Formats: sequence, C-alpha cells, structure tokens
Amino acid sequence: MKAVDFDKLAENLRNWGRWGKEDQRGTLNHIDPAALCRGAAEVRAGKMFNLGINFDRNGPQDGSFRINPMLYVTALDQIMNPEQPRSRFSDDVVHMSLQCATQWDALSHAHYDGALYNGFSADESLSTSGAANCGVEHLAKPGIASRGVLLDIAKLKGTDILSPDTEIMPDDLNAACEAEGVSIESGDIVMVRTGWIGKFTQDGRDSFNGLQPGLSPLCAEWLHQKNAATVCSDNIAVEIVNAEMIGGEMAMALHMFCLRDMGMPLGEMFDFDALAADCAADGQYTCMLAAPPLAITNAFGSPINPVALK
Repeated sequence: MKAVDFDKLAENLRNWGRWGKEDQRGTLNHIDPAALCRGAAEVRAGKMFNLGINFDRNGPQDGSFRINPMLYVTALDQIMNPEQPRSRFSDDVVHMSLQCATQWDALSHAHYDGALYNGFSADESLSTSGAANCGVEHLAKPGIASRGVLLDIAKLKGTDILSPDTEIMPDDLNAACEAEGVSIESGDIVMVRTGWIGKFTQDGRDSFNGLQPGLSPLCAEWLHQKNAATVCSDNIAVEIVNAEMIGGEMAMALHMFCLRDMGMPLGEMFDFDALAADCAADGQYTCMLAAPPLAITNAFGSPINPVALK
C-alpha cells in the first residue's frame, strides 16, 4: 500500500484515547452487556462447532519462521505411592510458537513509527521479555466472546476455496451480509471464510503456505465503521498475502491499521468449514462465539480453541 494513502486512512481509523489513555483492550471494549446478550440469544438449536485446528507436529508451520508444537512426556505411568501402586499418573510439556495454529494476534504483535496501540512507546514496551504493554493477557481478561457473524465469501463467489489472488473488498463484505440476511452490530466478531484452511486440512502444509486470499487493507475502514469487536479468518494473516502485502511501501497494512491504530486483535487460521456447511443448511449465519486467549503475560499472541454455539 502506498505510504501516503496508508497515513491518510490510518489517521481516520485511530482509536487512541477512545477508551482511556491506559486502555490495552482496544475494540474489544465494544463487547458490552448488550453485545453479550445478543450473542447468547443466537444459541437456539443447541449445536456446537469447534473452529480450531489441532496443535501438533503436523501443523501448518514449515519451520522457516515458526515451529509446530513439540510434545514431550516428562512423567509416564508413574506410581504415586510405592506402598499403594495402583494409582498412576503421566505428565508432559509442550514447546511451540504461540502463533503456530489457530490464534489471536495481541495488539503488541505489529506496529510502525515506534508506537503501539494507544501510543505506547515501542522502545519502552518491547524487549526480549515480551510486551510490557499490549500483551495478550489484556485480551484474556475477561476474555473474548460475543455474537459471531460468518461472512462466507467463498460461497458468495460460488467456490469452495478462493483463488490465492482474491482480494476481499468492503463491497464483498456488504454483499455477503445482504446474501445471508445479516448485519454487523457493535461488538460483533466478524468471521470471514475464504475456504483456504481446506488447503491445510485436506492437502497439508505445503499447499497451505504461500500466497493466500484475504481481506484488502481497505476493509479496516469497514470494520471501524461497524464498531466490530474483532475479525478472524481461515487464512494465515486475515489480510491477503501477496507481493504488495509483503513488499509494498507499507507492508502488512491491515495488521498495522487493526492492531496499531484501531486496537483490533486479529484471529488467524480458524476452521469455519463445518460451521459454514451448517449455516448454509439452516440459513443462520450468526452464533455465539467463545474464543478466549491464554493469559500468557507479555506475549505477542496466543493459541486458542474457539467454539461457536448455535
């Protein structure tokens, strides 16, 4: 994205000070009691869908940047009391990148011009100990849950999986809302389905990584106008992954708009396929989405196991 265009839009999107100068939850502040009650009201049939992928050695990471989880057993079939050996236990540890599979980006994950969300200094906030400000623990307390609205862009365009050069524009989001008979209300979580996660779940990590469809940076303004709480998608970055996103004058423009200017967490590598099939069958594209991150102090992101209820 051209830097001059980026800076003009960023100024209009900036939420710094909107919820106080010490705020570190950003647009999650839109999730008020009314938003939670709207979400709870979407649970009608008693159906539950898991929206996460497994955390294991066969995950989507190829090791070039992040690593998949490595599980190590530290105690196996151990006797608790030698005099009464019937009771046993096992234990383990895991070594993993916190953003290796389904996850939230914390507001500290990306920034520009030396400042994080709400004006926190990058120099003062970021160190090898993590994020002194805008760490993921601020998203975890009290958590992330609200009404979720699935915008199935792949279905809208008549395909199972969008082509990797598909840049989703605000008009596409509006068209999906119209086709599904939904509207985005303040505090909603926007769930954008590209179908791209199927490249991993069906074909493996080699097909999943690389160029991917996703949101245009211009969608940040749409999300801002809707007072959305956050946005998540089934690709690796929410935004489109192409040459411009990687090497443009302002790389990762949507990340910068959302995380740094708006204070909007980004949810990545969700699996919407089962939920989308059910939504297409019953016509209900709204749900209660519960997706709290782990309260890992000072972390730049967190793995999650999100659940949608209908």
